[in-house]
Amino acid sequence: MKNSKNIIEILDSKYRTYLEAEGKWLNEGFKGVFTDKGEQKENLKTPIYLMLPKEIRVYVDQLLSDEGRLTSTV
Repeated sequence: MKNSKNIIEILDSKYRTYLEAEGKWLNEGFKGVFTDKGEQKENLKTPIYLMLPKEIRVYVDQLLSDEGRLTSTV
């Protein structure tokens, strides 16, 4: 899933400063927020997701809701 991979890349890029400072506990970056089944809302690791700052959670939700529109146009 190319678009799914892009979600992690987008998050890692946008919140690089967070990952380098406060987000060091996310050892693999935002890849650790999702299960191995893919980067979709139903595959979020809820406890990890809830530990993220609200601003990041809101952006993750936005990316995941936009993903359906992205894949349908590709």
